[in-house]
Parts: sequence; structure tokens; C-alpha cells
Amino acid sequence: MHWLIKCRAKPAIDELRAATLPAHTKFLDGYAKETWYSGPIFTDDNKNALGSLRLIEFPDREAANTYINADPYTKAGIFQSIAIERWMPRLEVRQRDYPRKPDTLQFVIHAHDQADGSARRAPLREAHEAYLKRHEGIFIARGPLLDDAGERSIGSLIMLDVANKAEAEAFWANEPFNRAGVYEWVTMERWRFGHV
Repeated sequence: MHWLIKCRAKPAIDELRAATLPAHTKFLDGYAKETWYSGPIFTDDNKNALGSLRLIEFPDREAANTYINADPYTKAGIFQSIAIERWMPRLEVRQRDYPRKPDTLQFVIHAHDQADGSARRAPLREAHEAYLKRHEGIFIARGPLLDDAGERSIGSLIMLDVANKAEAEAFWANEPFNRAGVYEWVTMERWRFGHV
């Protein structure tokens, strides 16, 4: 199983983060096999860290929870909140093998369905897949968020590699699921490749 782990940092923890970084990096080295993507979330100007996003493979939620609770960042009290959600990768490329592009920015779109999201998705599936195919050159990773049983889509995760935020926003504005109101809420945040 694959999991999205999104951690939101407390404010004013830059010094604590810097002091804990060596232990955190060593911890990540112990999960090289399990980690698909890992990196910090930043403000749009790339000056302030807001947290982190990881896409990682574990057999169940308990293992994912044990992993993040053992992270030195978590133990040091850096995180204000931690969200763990089941995720299904639609692309097979991992961060170590992703061909980095010069002069691009990375953004992560994290979206949760409305209560009737599944019903809204169904008639748009073909248009959605065609739209993604037309934009396949800008994806780092993408795939649905699922309930823990893996039986129902509850949202979407898309990581983009684009020239600027305007390009990311233009892509999302015309995405069929988004235009049809499938999602109850959406965040688009600056992300960058971290230590894996």
C-alpha cells in the first residue's frame, strides 16, 4: 500500500528544524526502499518552510503512523499536524529516477472530494483521462486518494513540475474534475525535491 503523509509545521521553528536536520536525514536514509517521494512544502517565494509531503510505501496505516512518529522532526515537536491518507500511484517513476528539469518549480495539489464526489467523477472519467494525457509532461507523480480499504476514491494528489505557479493554476483551472465541482477543498502549495 502507498500513503501520503503531509506534515504541517508549527510557526517559528527554523532553529529547531536546523538543529534536528542531521538526525532527520539519517532517519530518512533508513527508509530509502519505502520512499517514493519526500520533500518540504514552502511558501510560494521559497523562503519559509511550511511542512513536508512524503509518498511512501507501507503495508498498512499503522506502519505509516509508526514511521512518522519515529521521525526526529516529530519527536522534536516540529509538526503542528500530521495527515496520513492512502494513495494509489498512477505513474511508476520514483524521486530517485525522476529526470530533473532545469529552471522549473514544483507544486503539489491536494484535493478532497465532496460527499457525492464519486457520482460526479463517473461521467467525467474519459475527459479527465484525456486531459491528463495531454499534460503528461508536467507530472512528477499523481493518483487518487482512497479510503483505507482501497475501495473508494476520496480525493486526488498531483505533483507538478512547471515553469511557474501561473502554469500550475492554468492546468488546474481546466481540469475536468475540478471544473465540475468534484472537490470540497483543494490546496496548491510549493514543494521541492528533498532527501531520499
